[in-house]
Amino acid sequence: RDHHPRFPSREQPPCAGFGQFSIMSNIGKFHDTAPNLPAAGKVFTGLADTTAACFSGIERPPTPDDIKKYRKSFTGQPGKRIQHWGTENDGLPRPEEFTYGVKGAKDMGVGDTLGGHLEPSTMQAYQQMRAEMVYDSSKKEPLGRSIGRNYNYPEAIKNDPNFRFGVMGSGDKEPAITAIFPPNAPSLSSTEDHIAMYKKSHGSYEPGEQRKRDYTWDKVQGGIDPGTHIFGATAEIDYRDGVAKAFNPDREYESGVKPTEFVPKNVADFRKVRADELGTVRNLGLGQHTLNPDHVYGLASQRFNDWGARECLQGNYTAEEQQPDPDLGRSLRRGCAPEG
Repeated sequence: RDHHPRFPSREQPPCAGFGQFSIMSNIGKFHDTAPNLPAAGKVFTGLADTTAACFSGIERPPTPDDIKKYRKSFTGQPGKRIQHWGTENDGLPRPEEFTYGVKGAKDMGVGDTLGGHLEPSTMQAYQQMRAEMVYDSSKKEPLGRSIGRNYNYPEAIKNDPNFRFGVMGSGDKEPAITAIFPPNAPSLSSTEDHIAMYKKSHGSYEPGEQRKRDYTWDKVQGGIDPGTHIFGATAEIDYRDGVAKAFNPDREYESGVKPTEFVPKNVADFRKVRADELGTVRNLGLGQHTLNPDHVYGLASQRFNDWGARECLQGNYTAEEQQPDPDLGRSLRRGCAPEG
């Protein structure tokens, strides 16, 4: 009978064409109860079960060229320029040997390009000057002179060698801060209208100055003086020492002690457990422990005469332990070294 090309026949192992790994391990051991169904899976024996075969495997087929350009593993290869996949098949805009910049002389090194530290010769200085003349800054701002703007000054300025721009000051008696910030400058004089305007627009109040919003206080309850009036409501009960009473509730009473009241024992026990008493440890319901007032929980960090950091650095040896070893500089074995 004909067989499907993807599935092997009963006489042919499913791994035929795989070389030496084409022998089935279950031939003749089991009875096929469904001969019309194709076999599934592959079972190898021999060299196929070794570690080398598991690590070597079958070489994967390469990615097609029309799909390779879309993968990151292709565009991010080391040493390759990143290029968009849309221009992968486009031609080069310039030949491969194209380089930017201007080619220099072959005999010119880095020192000649950057300029040497030695003083140039007369010819080199002249060549440098001629090369710099093409720049507009070299013409208008020559080295050692002020910038020339080709101004046409009056003849009085041209013929006066002592002419100076600016206003002559009062000499050395006038400090620089007075010239920069004159105290009588018109821009520094502010009127009351200017000050009120800046307070309204920028909130420019002086330090410690009360903020005034120009309210019409004379129309409220027959007139109010905001400088002496106290805003707010007064309490009907004159309650004083509120903070002190919060820390010590017994001060609520005239005797200074809370009066005794009879309550059920379960209520009193509940208050002892749930309420926090000032100055005492909270009752956690662990029972009564008869411990000394100076009792400290925990284990002492130094129970014996242990060494500390100072002893570890300096040591704590006795005078006998600090003496040199008896075999220092000589041998204690008789007959091995001369004594004396």
